[in-house]
Amino acid sequence: MIGVKVVGGFDANKMGKQVQKMLDQIKNETYKTARSFTPVDTGYAKSQWDKQSTSQGFKVKNDTDYIQFLDKGHSRQAPQGITKPTVRKMTGYIKSRRLKR
Repeated sequence: MIGVKVVGGFDANKMGKQVQKMLDQIKNETYKTARSFTPVDTGYAKSQWDKQSTSQGFKVKNDTDYIQFLDKGHSRQAPQGITKPTVRKMTGYIKSRRLKR
């Protein structure tokens, strides 16, 4: 027979709250980052970003009719588009975050 003794406490509820807090921070940072990479002519596309919590995490989206063209780099202000630079920046952001023990 093998016995296991847990020293210290493990609070699953506390950990769940920390994970949710981290997801909210990542959601908000992704939203701000996507907006910052959105080129501005009239400001309409930049104003149409939305963030939503989902059962699987979150989504950040923009339903502007021409957002796909901006994302493909059809603007001199954002020749790299929006999604790729956002993902690159967020990858670094996520790697730098850790749950507090």
